[in-house]
Amino acid sequence: MMRFLPMSLFVLALAGCSEPAQTDTSNGAAGEAAAAAPDVDAAVMAFYEPYMRAYATGDPADWDRPIFSPAVRALVEQWKTGFNDQEVAELQDFAWLCECQDYDHTTFKPTIKSEVQPDGKMATADVDLDIGWGESREAQLQLVLEGGQWVIDDIRSEGFPEGLKAALAMAIQNNAGAKS
Repeated sequence: MMRFLPMSLFVLALAGCSEPAQTDTSNGAAGEAAAAAPDVDAAVMAFYEPYMRAYATGDPADWDRPIFSPAVRALVEQWKTGFNDQEVAELQDFAWLCECQDYDHTTFKPTIKSEVQPDGKMATADVDLDIGWGESREAQLQLVLEGGQWVIDDIRSEGFPEGLKAALAMAIQNNAGAKS
């Protein structure tokens, strides 16, 4: 009988080292999609990466970066038709992700609290930004999973209380009214 005790202990030890079996199938494919999705916090941190280094000539404006959903990109392209060389367009006078014109790249720091929706295709990220000089901003990014990557589908913040999409739609409407 002593001969089997070490084997039993080995089996118990091995069982203790392995992950528990997943018996909850209530999430089904959605749970698998969420597990396979890229890390939301890492994606949001990447959105803010240009703010955490010195500006380089040729760095694109936030609206020209490939970080937005197709719906936002379509609105941006429509909004950009109002650009001209004589004046700054509505929403063009600040960086959208930090809601600032200036920031200190040496102390710029986003603090992120994110939540992925059960379907694994949408997420929200509450972001507290230290932009430098003791100034801070808050934003909520609404994200969607597109082509295996998280992209921004809307931004709610002090500058976009109704959301970036709503602000773009209003700017497009105001631009169309100014042309008529």
